[in-house]
Amino acid sequence: MWKCKDAKIGIIRLMYERGYSKQQIQELFNVIDWMIKIPSDLNEDFLNAIYAIEEDKKMPYINTAERVGLEKGELIGIQKGRQEGRQEGRQEGEAIALKKLIKMKFGALPDWAETRITTADTNQLDLWIEGILSAESLEGLLGKH
Repeated sequence: MWKCKDAKIGIIRLMYERGYSKQQIQELFNVIDWMIKIPSDLNEDFLNAIYAIEEDKKMPYINTAERVGLEKGELIGIQKGRQEGRQEGRQEGEAIALKKLIKMKFGALPDWAETRITTADTNQLDLWIEGILSAESLEGLLGKH
């Protein structure tokens, strides 16, 4: 992912070096930002590099970079919240489905099994759901408690 950040910085540096106007840089920056995504943990490094270019080229761009950074940060926060919500919903749905399947096949769900299911991640829940039909016992399915 460093390569994406470096490529994005390199393009912006070229725009400064070739004398693009502030408006041209802003417009192209939006396109570049859309085309080249960098992980949120590299945003600070990216903005610091842009600030360094601005100082070197004596061209103010800070306000635009901050604006885009804030907008992007807000969007990232919203996207992350939605993703986490979908993940939690999927996990909860799979846990409910697994509990129903276990009750149908093995009867009442013991407390230890409830705890295992409730604390499991979606990958583990998927494995248990896939294994329910071939499992000969609850312990065999979920593992020893």
